[in-house]
Amino acid sequence: MPDTAHSASSADGTGSADAARRCLLLQGAAAAAALVPWSASASGTGLQPWRPATAPVLDATDLATGQRRTLADFAGQPLLVNFWASWCGPCRVEMPGLGVLARRLAPQGLRLVAVNHGEMPERVRLFLREVPLPATVLLDRSQRLLKAWGGSGALPATFVLDARGQPRAWAQGERDWDGPALAEQVRAAIEG
Repeated sequence: MPDTAHSASSADGTGSADAARRCLLLQGAAAAAALVPWSASASGTGLQPWRPATAPVLDATDLATGQRRTLADFAGQPLLVNFWASWCGPCRVEMPGLGVLARRLAPQGLRLVAVNHGEMPERVRLFLREVPLPATVLLDRSQRLLKAWGGSGALPATFVLDARGQPRAWAQGERDWDGPALAEQVRAAIEG
């Protein structure tokens, strides 16, 4: 069945203008993707290798204690560091699966660190009452850490470090963390 909207625009001579506009939009999208080199490779369902130019720095406030926490506080433990916010729909969807994965890999020493991106402590507490998470919850009120770790500001973003604190893998966007394939990828990364 022919597309009447397309036929009408072609008949009145605007079809070539529409085609030119589509071409420019596609070129713009391609240029934007090139500016964020991990966007294309990060799509999908698994983890991507993560080799940052400089070691990640973690300096945030522990929601439970109010104390500053750094990566040194987690020395000797493999980490799954998830950047999230309560207003982020994909973050909300993946949180229960992160909890399942954290419990499943706890015998291997995995520790889940959930870094909230910019929200007030009370808002975070309210969210965690709805969606409990077996994690150390940190607050990054400055919203600087995600970018420092290599993220573009898009949430959720999750990073895997082995027990030596070495960056191993990461994922941008919502994942099915309680799925067996992803759990195996995380296990392999922390054993690295």
